[in-house]
Amino acid sequence: MESKISKFWHQPWIQVILLIGFCFIFYFFNLGCWDLWNPDEPRYAQVAKEIVTGGDWVLMHYNGRVYSDKPPLFFWLIGLSTFLWGGFNSFSVRFVPALFGTLTVLLTFLLGRKIFNPRIGFFSGLILATSIHFAYLSTRANIDTTLTFFTTSSLFCFFIWYQQYREEKDQKEKDLRQIILYGFYVGMAFATLTKGPVGFLLPLLVSLFYLILQRDWRGIREMRLLTGMLLFLGIVLCWYFPAVWKGGRDYLSQTLFLHSVARYSQGWAKSQPIYFYLYDFPASFFPWILFLPSTFVYAYYRKNDGKRREFLFLTVWFAAIFIFFSLSKGKRALYLLPLFPAASLLVGKLLQDFISSQMNHFRREWVFFPIYLLLGVMFIVGAVIPWLISIRFPLYFSYSLPFALLIVGSCPIMFILSRFRHYSIIFFLIIGIIGGGLFYVQRVVFPLINPLKSARLMSYEIKSRISPKEMLCVFGGISTSPYNFYTDIVPILEIWQEEGLVDFLASTDRVFCLLDYKDFSKLQALKEKPLAQVMARHKIGRNEVLLISNQ
Repeated sequence: MESKISKFWHQPWIQVILLIGFCFIFYFFNLGCWDLWNPDEPRYAQVAKEIVTGGDWVLMHYNGRVYSDKPPLFFWLIGLSTFLWGGFNSFSVRFVPALFGTLTVLLTFLLGRKIFNPRIGFFSGLILATSIHFAYLSTRANIDTTLTFFTTSSLFCFFIWYQQYREEKDQKEKDLRQIILYGFYVGMAFATLTKGPVGFLLPLLVSLFYLILQRDWRGIREMRLLTGMLLFLGIVLCWYFPAVWKGGRDYLSQTLFLHSVARYSQGWAKSQPIYFYLYDFPASFFPWILFLPSTFVYAYYRKNDGKRREFLFLTVWFAAIFIFFSLSKGKRALYLLPLFPAASLLVGKLLQDFISSQMNHFRREWVFFPIYLLLGVMFIVGAVIPWLISIRFPLYFSYSLPFALLIVGSCPIMFILSRFRHYSIIFFLIIGIIGGGLFYVQRVVFPLINPLKSARLMSYEIKSRISPKEMLCVFGGISTSPYNFYTDIVPILEIWQEEGLVDFLASTDRVFCLLDYKDFSKLQALKEKPLAQVMARHKIGRNEVLLISNQ
């Protein structure tokens, strides 16, 4: 049975079809089943919406003001997606990250095929597609899967170029090699247009460190850094020059320093300690993180000298990005997404060699232990989830049972399979469990909790009560983005101080304000409290949001 399965997976065209089919079912199928949720989704959707409705595709706007946080490519793509899918909705906004998540999975397959063999590429693509955080971000309106695709594309071109460069082909293939090298710089340019300077810094750091570690100084000279960076700048400046021309000196300062250098060096947003990713990354790369320590041991095992250069490239890819973001003051789990393809390729190599018995006397306990550890973790998680749900959310207890039964019921099956050495079946069973869990969460859990997370219902309340000439404000840090998006009210006034809110509510015209219940209680406790009546009340995430009016 194992031999038949092995022959089947060796067909590259079958592997590509299966990867596309997997991503279609688990990334695209349920994208429109729940609304856009804070913090990022409605904000990014609103920026794209103001591009389309305002017609300014050079200088972006958010809530009626110039938006300088991010470059435009991701928002352009959302805008184009809405033309393709009939307007702004959850599916059309999330289509872009789902598409680029799928393309990154396919690119990981191609890279694994080029570095090792098609089967390792296939395993690595599935590992990436089922990594918890990558799968999650591929179904959210978030920039980082798009960034990951372009950084991976850039490094893919670099590695193909470097392989051909070392083989010293004839002149015709040498010309082709130079074209591929320029793909490295084009990928960097599109990554930069997606998320700023990090888009070119990551591929450049990985490639240069890789060549330096190999002491390949000629390789650095052959990279054509001068002409390549000119090509890179030519692409980026096609947008940046017109944007700065329209936005002026303030726009230049914010894009070049505030939202790049200052965010990295000062950590004014999302500041975390230097060791943050040591405990955060394992959860993001679960369940494959359990195999990663064994992977690094196996990569530099003495019997693997023939692939040492390939292992070094993937290790530098992983380590350079991990260290780069660890040194940053501001940290989020999603920042590490560009290293996920490298981690997936490393784990894919380990598991494929283990399954096909090609480990050259490497101690197989290094793989047995993570398998049994995973079974233990799955069994505990499957048993604990219903208990936790019954305590905190008793009304939803029944919805936790299918997922728990799937996990717990699979553990003894995989244990028996391991005793009979059907390791490939275990691998695909793990893939199926994660995929099934992802599908269930998207199809059942997210729609179930959507009323508690979405601002759409409150937005409908607002639209039903506010006439076009009446003003709306938010107070105390409540984001305007979901209300901009679902009400089409632009701009919405932002007020941070109580004095400003009191003055706003003292208007002779009828005005409205969105604020948290706690802030409303403080407002009512003031000696000279303004006239304010509650018009609507909804639980949105962690906040209990009130819509109040002065008349």
